[in-house]
Amino acid sequence: MKSIQHRLNSAFVLITLVLCMTLWVSYSWFLRQTAYDFVSASLGSEAYVLLKSVEMDESGGWRINPQYVAPVYEQPMSGHYFQFQVGQDPAWYHSRSLWDESIPLVGGKALDEQGLRLVYKHDKPWLVREERFTKDGRPLRLLLAADVSHIEAGLARLRWTMMAVVALFLGGLLLAQMLVIRNGLRSLVRVGGQLNRLKQGDIRQLPKADTAEVEPLVTEINYLVQSMEMRLTRSRNALGNLAHAAKTPLTVLDRQIETLAQTAPEQAAPLREQSRRLRELMERELRRARIAGAALPGQRIYLQQEIEKLVRTLRAIYRERDIEIETTVSAGSFFPGERDDLVELLGNLLDNACKWARHRVGVSGAMDEHCLELRVEDDGPGIPPEQREGLLERGARLDESRAGHGLGMSIVSEIVRQYEGRLELGEAAGGGLEVRVLLPLRPGLELTAGAGPL
Repeated sequence: MKSIQHRLNSAFVLITLVLCMTLWVSYSWFLRQTAYDFVSASLGSEAYVLLKSVEMDESGGWRINPQYVAPVYEQPMSGHYFQFQVGQDPAWYHSRSLWDESIPLVGGKALDEQGLRLVYKHDKPWLVREERFTKDGRPLRLLLAADVSHIEAGLARLRWTMMAVVALFLGGLLLAQMLVIRNGLRSLVRVGGQLNRLKQGDIRQLPKADTAEVEPLVTEINYLVQSMEMRLTRSRNALGNLAHAAKTPLTVLDRQIETLAQTAPEQAAPLREQSRRLRELMERELRRARIAGAALPGQRIYLQQEIEKLVRTLRAIYRERDIEIETTVSAGSFFPGERDDLVELLGNLLDNACKWARHRVGVSGAMDEHCLELRVEDDGPGIPPEQREGLLERGARLDESRAGHGLGMSIVSEIVRQYEGRLELGEAAGGGLEVRVLLPLRPGLELTAGAGPL
């Protein structure tokens, strides 16, 4: 769960549910306790009325004067009951409403310290209250009971009603929070979309944020982009200055070697070889260091115009061989990186293709939502499959009869690696070599074999 909105909504729902359940349980207990207290108070009041109605009959026994007894105690199973015992007489006198039943003398759940108990009679809850009095000098034990099934049923209905109201209330609160959070996170969502545009090269800098909390983030990102561009520029300028400064002492050394060769050729030959290797090493490392690697944000180099420039240059270089260079580039295709890296990549591929081609060189480029695909092919002799891996090694050359120091394909391989792409060598339709390059449009995108728009 990476979304801030989802995390906030989930936390809100969890906290609100806990609070609502706590309130629901507490409120249900409070209502039941209030109802039971009311019933207990009512039973206590009736106990004094019944105490007044207990009297001795002519035979010395005890009876209830119906004049003081509420009619509800005369109706069988009415839900209101009483029974009493006087003195040491083991007999119990029951209200007519008990019919053949009796109030349990013990058991049940004690609810208070005044003798109030909750018992179940035939699966129905009864509140039982016991009172002890003295009547005409004799102890009197009085038990009163009230069936509270209707109270429990009402409480159950009230609980479900409360649950429905709480659910609606929670849904309304969640909807309101979602709207509030979405409105509050709108700046972050907008910055996220602008970052995508920055990576795709549509913009060079993030526009100013409209909230104080997001503004420092936007400022730091813009500063980081500018800093990366400045560092890359300084690095390339320093490399250019280093290459220019190193040429002068190397030229002096070469002249001294040529002078030595006139008097001691056997001593000059190894020095000349070491000088040549030093030049090649310096040129190779300088060219490798100039590779920018993964694209800086906001960069987009369109292929069509860069390929046209390279083709014009190569046609001028190889004009004596009359090589036809065909280009096929889909509209809107762009290179997701530095222009110098693109020129280095395509320049080496096209130069190698022109060196080995008989009459034709083809270059094509296309892209989809995932990657850019480049293809360069020629109608030359091609390369056997078992030798293609060796061509990508540093300084490898398969034919010493052609000009070049063999660094072109290794530099191409290094550029493709820096951009997390794929480089594939195959056989062209005309029998020559086909070089296929896949470059992802964003970092971290894995490219599988056979992928690509072409």
